[in-house]
Amino acid sequence: MSNKPKTFRHSDILSKEEGFVIKEWGGKIPIAIVYPNRYGVGMSNLGFQLVYHMLNREPDVVCERIFLPEASRRQDPHPLEPPLSLESRQPLRSFEILAFSVPFENDYPNVLRILAASGIPLEAGRRLPPHPMVWMGGVTAFLNPEPMAPFVDLFAVGEAEELLPDLLRVYRRCRAERLNKEECLEALSQVDGAYVPSLYEVRYDGRGLIRSFRPRRSAPPVVCRRIAEDLSRIVPASRILTPLTEFESLFLVEIGRGCLRGCRFCAGGHVFRPARHRPLEVLLPVLSEGLERKGRIGLVSPSVGDHPQINDICKEILSRGGGVSVASLRMDALEDPLLEALARSGHKTLSLAPETGSQRLREMVHKGLDEERIMDAVERISRAGIPSLRLYFMIGLPLETQDDVDAIAILTRKILHRGRRAAGGRGFERLTLSVNPFVPKPATPFQWHPFMEEGQLKARIKNLRQHLKKERAVTLTYEPPKWAKIQALLARGDRRLKEVLIRVSRGTGWAQAFTEVNINPDFYVYRAREVDEILPWDFIDHGWPKEALWRTYRSAMDKGSVPEVGPS
Repeated sequence: MSNKPKTFRHSDILSKEEGFVIKEWGGKIPIAIVYPNRYGVGMSNLGFQLVYHMLNREPDVVCERIFLPEASRRQDPHPLEPPLSLESRQPLRSFEILAFSVPFENDYPNVLRILAASGIPLEAGRRLPPHPMVWMGGVTAFLNPEPMAPFVDLFAVGEAEELLPDLLRVYRRCRAERLNKEECLEALSQVDGAYVPSLYEVRYDGRGLIRSFRPRRSAPPVVCRRIAEDLSRIVPASRILTPLTEFESLFLVEIGRGCLRGCRFCAGGHVFRPARHRPLEVLLPVLSEGLERKGRIGLVSPSVGDHPQINDICKEILSRGGGVSVASLRMDALEDPLLEALARSGHKTLSLAPETGSQRLREMVHKGLDEERIMDAVERISRAGIPSLRLYFMIGLPLETQDDVDAIAILTRKILHRGRRAAGGRGFERLTLSVNPFVPKPATPFQWHPFMEEGQLKARIKNLRQHLKKERAVTLTYEPPKWAKIQALLARGDRRLKEVLIRVSRGTGWAQAFTEVNINPDFYVYRAREVDEILPWDFIDHGWPKEALWRTYRSAMDKGSVPEVGPS
């Protein structure tokens, strides 16, 4: 029997969907929006759905979706069959623009696999009409697009509501004036938030550090991320419903964006600032649609509990006989009306993020939580009757010691005990610990800090499993350190990773690819950055001065230092 991966059955997928768009192609700009992972993951992404519907609202645009085949896996040795669009089964070569939506760095090789399977040259400089232009958006384009710079014609550094209309306006003009690709890209580079990597020259010194990063011709020296100040114009939601995602029972609605908290490790909390909340009156029509179509609303926001009208939103949904669901909540933003709404809606598991077991590290990362608040949240949740908790922790944080890792197990036992006490002995049926290695991300105060050595991370996970093996109610899950290391490489790498990515996209293992290309990943992963070093993403204005991030980093290192024990 052949082990060749199965291809998409487009008709089966469309037959299960509600809300997709079919448009005639005649005279329109054909754009494929491509998610470089499987269908179920892509269709759970509200940003992907938002761009799809924004494009199809344009009378002169036809937008169709393309995904990585379901059977495809990391480093799959089998070549992909040429992907086709869901809506009309068109190959990628038929589109003028391929708009890749890439929220996760580890999906970079999948972008190249999809291009290669379609017979489209991987390198941007080798693609000429009739080859489509390749654009890329998503949070990875916000943070550090450089590892993908050799392959992408244009990066959208910003939120779609603000940036996409301007890109379309300029592209229409280029098309009408029959500009060639080079002329069109130069025109597009003048749009705030558009980064055209071919218009920038990078030079390196003898140590491998960036010596200069300079624009050519009229390209701007700094690319400013674009943020939608007014979120009232459009509300991202599950416009396309399908049973083939983990959120099949929910109608997802984004109620806010950005975060007030400023956790020092969180890239999203920095690049999506300022925090913005959609008022209830703007949400009402979308909530009504969701209740009619599904009856159960999934509220989406970096911190749902911080929405100033969250209790009113829940009351509105419950008063109409609907249910409420949330992905996660801040422990210091829990109110009883919200918990009661979740319990009444049959919410079985609530996700919380203490991040660390020790108070010292929570203060170092600026989490804004102490143990008293954590236990207060646990009591409230237990009394509300929600039977299961998922707790998110990180290991490998700056200044972390083995005592800090042990503190995760100690805090977990305290949470179990407090939950039982609050519920009169019943407690939580299950406690799932999701433990993931800390990955230093661009645009955060920790962007200068090295990733913890892979062997140390494995030892910490093993130690934590040993500590908790007798707790029958506790399940420990974790991201393998080897994949977190790759994420760290791609998050902080540069365009010199081109040949590595090409080889990995063809099925070569990462270790072998590094050997073949003669690149040492430790240079990107384990090396602490210098204060005056030019970082690959420094040309992007993320909204935070680099000097301010450095001061915050140094302050965190000073406050988080383990006090020396003097003589007794």
